Amino acid sequence: MYIRLDLFADMLIILPRELLQATRADGMLGGFSLPRCHQVRGAAVMFLQDEALSFLNQWQTRASLSAPDSDEPLISLDAFARQAGIAPLALWQAASAGKTLRGIALPVAVKSYGSQLMFSSMAVEMFTVEYKLSLLKK
Repeated sequence: MYIRLDLFADMLIILPRELLQATRADGMLGGFSLPRCHQVRGAAVMFLQDEALSFLNQWQTRASLSAPDSDEPLISLDAFARQAGIAPLALWQAASAGKTLRGIALPVAVKSYGSQLMFSSMAVEMFTVEYKLSLLKK
C-alpha cells in the first residue's frame, strides 16, 4: 500500500512542499534518508506505507536536543571517532549521509569548517555510551 505525500507530511508535522523538496533534492530530511517514493499518474507522489511508517517512527524518536550553549565545547569528527572507537571515514560517511551506526542515530553536526564537522560534546557523549552498549550486547 502507498501513502500520499500530503498525508505523510501531515504525519511528520511538516509542510508538504518541504517533503516534496527533500525528495527531489537529495532524499534526506533532517539527516534521515527518506523512504522510496513513486510518482503515479496525475503527478501524485506516493510512499510505500511500511517504509513511511518506519521513517515516521525514526522521525518521532529522533533526539530533540536544543542547540548547544555558546560556551559548550565542540568536538571534531576525529576526536569523536577516537572517543567512540569508530573509523573516522566510516563516521564521516554516516554523518554526511545521515545514516545510523548499529541502528543508533548520529548526533547532528553543529558546525562545519570546510570539510571538518564539529559536534556538541554532550551529544557525542550520549552517542558514545549508547554505541558502546550496543557493542557489548553482541
